[in-house]
Amino acid sequence: MIKVHCFVSCVCEVIKRSEGVDHRPFYFGVWDADFSVSDRWVLSYHSEHTNHDFFKTWYKQLYGIEIREWFDPGADKATNVARLVDLVENRPAHRNVMVMLDMYHLPERENKFNQNPFPHYVMLETTDDPDIWFMHDPDYRWEGPLPKARILNAVSQPSVAGGFFFDGIDVCHTADETVRAYFATCMKRRHNPFSDALRRIVHAHLGRDGVELADLECAVREIPVMAIRKYAYEHAFAFFCQALGEGLDDPYFVYWTDEVEKLVKAYTQVQYRSMKLARTGQTRVADSLFALLAEQDALEFRIKAELQALFERWCERGRSSEQTASSKQEVICV
Repeated sequence: MIKVHCFVSCVCEVIKRSEGVDHRPFYFGVWDADFSVSDRWVLSYHSEHTNHDFFKTWYKQLYGIEIREWFDPGADKATNVARLVDLVENRPAHRNVMVMLDMYHLPERENKFNQNPFPHYVMLETTDDPDIWFMHDPDYRWEGPLPKARILNAVSQPSVAGGFFFDGIDVCHTADETVRAYFATCMKRRHNPFSDALRRIVHAHLGRDGVELADLECAVREIPVMAIRKYAYEHAFAFFCQALGEGLDDPYFVYWTDEVEKLVKAYTQVQYRSMKLARTGQTRVADSLFALLAEQDALEFRIKAELQALFERWCERGRSSEQTASSKQEVICV
């Protein structure tokens, strides 16, 4: 799976390389990850108020790794760029250096969503050529050399600000109780924040709440970037199914990943109908849009309910294993 959540994909790379440690539970926090809606009712996957404290805290809980912020929001661009250069060029082998840059200013890189600006996290390191850096972009499954000057230009854009580093030493195996706690924290069983926000945005534009109906097209342009986060459900189904001894070619797993795919793809129709509503102002289009959002809610609640049931089966298996181990220990003690 690609293009799900760039911050999460970056920090999961070191987990993927750690034998016996599973990165997939960390994606539990992605399907309903934070986003913003401006006072002009514009949806955005990133804003000046975006922070990753939730993911940083749980990364430490799950894997024992501290994610530290090197970017100083109180400093100017030149100072932060100099800090990045120092971190990259003096990077120990075990250190991962992340930076937010504007992908729009790297036209040689894929910009599937045609976003301008396009804030995106990548990881950087040096090469044998001091004028060339190596970029690793786990979310896009892309890596390769790029001119250092072009990278720093993309970092220097006013549209982006952020950076972290973390060390891939002594990655911890995640205890089941921590996975249980993280899943329980992430699972919003009674509401779907993304669809709820879209509904509010459409209502605000229909009601001319400080905006015009024609503004709706621009307000929802980042739906595709947000919709792909729902693919994180597939990581959860895969994790629990395999833990329960079920293969990823099992009809049960295939069925639910198809349902996730249906959920993601239908958001394209939500965007198209929003655009049509913005351009025509027709009541019947608004009615069909709200009906589609209701269908999205119903499907996502079904996915969540099934995933919750699968999670509970996994928990029960864990409790049974603990009881069996405890009983064996008692027999040995006798």
